[in-house]
Amino acid sequence: MTYYLMIEDSEIIGASQCKSGEPIIDVEVSEELYNLWKEDNDRYIYKDGEIIENPDYEEIKRQKEQEHINNLTMTAQDLLDMIHNLGVSWDSIDDYLNKHKELKLRLTTCQNVFCGVLRQLLPLDIDGVEITDEMIVRAFEIKNSQNIN
Repeated sequence: MTYYLMIEDSEIIGASQCKSGEPIIDVEVSEELYNLWKEDNDRYIYKDGEIIENPDYEEIKRQKEQEHINNLTMTAQDLLDMIHNLGVSWDSIDDYLNKHKELKLRLTTCQNVFCGVLRQLLPLDIDGVEITDEMIVRAFEIKNSQNIN
């Protein structure tokens, strides 16, 4: 079996087991490289006529992870329950929200809270309980049943 990565405008655009034809350039690769690219197409690039490991791969991966985390959501009620489960009383949560009208308004009018939006407000200190970035990210991961390291 023959394996190809398909190149168009110096970018890898796909993988195939047959040639594509013009204007696509088909670069024959090993089965291992073919499978690795299919698993994670950010890992390799086409440069100077060769398929090489992307020197920016770790940064691209980190950025995509952050984007993914920031797009995780939970309901406002889930967020309030999470804060309450950290040991903050409902009265303290209510007092905090009454002192922070914009946050209260956003929580009462939104369907979902995005992790990235909430992270911009951190750290929150509610009645002596500091809510950190790590706590929020972990809560969103758990709510979305994901483990991101």
